[in-house]
Amino acid sequence: MKRYLQALWLLLCALSSTAQNSMGEDYYWGNNFHFEAVNTDQRMMVRQPASYACGDSALYRIFDSFDNSTFLPGKSLNIVPKSSIMLGIKLHPKLKNYFSAEVQNFSKKYNSYLIPDSSDATLVAMGINESNIHDYRYRVVENDSIERVKWSPIPKLEQKYGAKKPYGAIGTFNYPGKQILVEVAHKDKLHIRDGYIMDWRQRYKPELKQIIVHGTSKYGYYNLRYDSLNNGFVSKFDPATGVPLDWKFPKDSVTEFSLEFNNHETTPYSIYLIKTIAGKTDTTRIEWWLQETKYSVAEEHLAQVGKYELIIQQTGKFGKFPDAEILRIPYEVLEPKVLEKQYALNKILPYVLGSLVILGLGFFLYRSQTRRRIRKLEDQKQRVAVQLKGIQVQLNPHFMFNAINSIQNLIQKHQVDDANHYLNRFASLTRAALEFAEQEMISLSDEIKLLDDYLQMEQLRYGFHYEIENTIVAHPDLIEIPTMMLQPFVENAIKHGIADLYEKGKISVRFANNQGNLSIEIKDNGKGFNVNELDSAAGYGMRLSKERVVLLNKAYPENSFALKISSDGNGTSVQIQVDNWIQ
Repeated sequence: MKRYLQALWLLLCALSSTAQNSMGEDYYWGNNFHFEAVNTDQRMMVRQPASYACGDSALYRIFDSFDNSTFLPGKSLNIVPKSSIMLGIKLHPKLKNYFSAEVQNFSKKYNSYLIPDSSDATLVAMGINESNIHDYRYRVVENDSIERVKWSPIPKLEQKYGAKKPYGAIGTFNYPGKQILVEVAHKDKLHIRDGYIMDWRQRYKPELKQIIVHGTSKYGYYNLRYDSLNNGFVSKFDPATGVPLDWKFPKDSVTEFSLEFNNHETTPYSIYLIKTIAGKTDTTRIEWWLQETKYSVAEEHLAQVGKYELIIQQTGKFGKFPDAEILRIPYEVLEPKVLEKQYALNKILPYVLGSLVILGLGFFLYRSQTRRRIRKLEDQKQRVAVQLKGIQVQLNPHFMFNAINSIQNLIQKHQVDDANHYLNRFASLTRAALEFAEQEMISLSDEIKLLDDYLQMEQLRYGFHYEIENTIVAHPDLIEIPTMMLQPFVENAIKHGIADLYEKGKISVRFANNQGNLSIEIKDNGKGFNVNELDSAAGYGMRLSKERVVLLNKAYPENSFALKISSDGNGTSVQIQVDNWIQ
């Protein structure tokens, strides 16, 4: 029977913790102490803060609320006090419509209470007893600015309100018209602390600091109060509240606006929007619990032409509070303005005709000069193109002669399968060479395919390793380079670099985008050569390629072709960079 009565009491304690009405209807404190805790809702298994009430004639039963060995249907799981201090508060039993909100204090949150009737508030610490009272301190701060009681020892232990053991009596407080923070903390372990904020100030109208508007303006946003910035959308403001009285603006000229309030951490606000669109009036709650000092009215509440009014009040039922405690902000969204004609046609026609004549003469002179420059550039480009074509014609037979020579060597060594494979690759290369013979440019993907076929051919002959790496994000079909620009350099790396190394030889070809510049590197691990004797050491193809780079710089003066060759005992590197080649 005793166990049953204890379970029933726990259920009543849990039910009493829900006394606060979320819609702002009348509710009373009752003959209770309230304690803050954390529990797990067994329906959703969500860990959350909770408030537990305990009668002021049986204070010892708060320990039963935190007894998790007793299970009841609907009872929360793993209930623990918010802190080991177990701080509790008692207000006047008939206190009506008290309000509780959490206020951040560094890493902790303290519950606050509005006490509009100037009655007492009593605080107890059930976690403080004879064994640890000397480990704790408390203080009292008024209006977040004056320390009425500096950090001091806990005043005393007492055993009242039906308590079975002495507890820490923090005190009874009453500060009409003021806000008080009472904070209790362990003297050595500051993370063990808790507190309550009690606000005896009467209810007041929300205080507006400023309205920041985002939309059409010189800077993109502005303070609505300034006539020089608000585009003439407002001409009158309430001198007491700073609220605009005749705020009207065209649709799309304001994308959003922010309301900035004075601090109201113990008094959450609700915001309602009354809108009249096409003769139909509707009221919507757009914010239920606002403790921050800033609220942004989104574009969705500015998108339709009509009249609007924002109602800002203490959180609670709409229409519950008198006008003296409500802030109203009206505004009107208008149709977009149509540009009016500023001048008649007969007034502006002479100016238009005069401007056209001047523009026509200027265009004629500019066109004549431009044509002369274009003809000169085209003549120069044609001469360079002929020279480039001559170089390319010399390169192709040179490449084919070397390829036929390689096939002949394989046949003489009786490597028939390798010779057949080589012939297949050679046929593919020959077709490509004939196909691109008349083209000045080919795509990067075609050039990579040519190089791959050529390197496979020569790999059969010498057994070296190679890799082709392209790190350019753009698709290689979209990038063009001069036809067969790289093959002579690769051929030179094989013939004069790694031919004698066989399987130990390695060639790498890399394509990269260097801030819009096309960067190409051909590298081998051969024995190297003296760069100062390049023409004699590197062969015919290399000499022709160097001449080709010189001509390409003339043909494309806006894109600088740079060739850098370095060589030592560890190998040779050929670097080609074309400026501003990749978009």
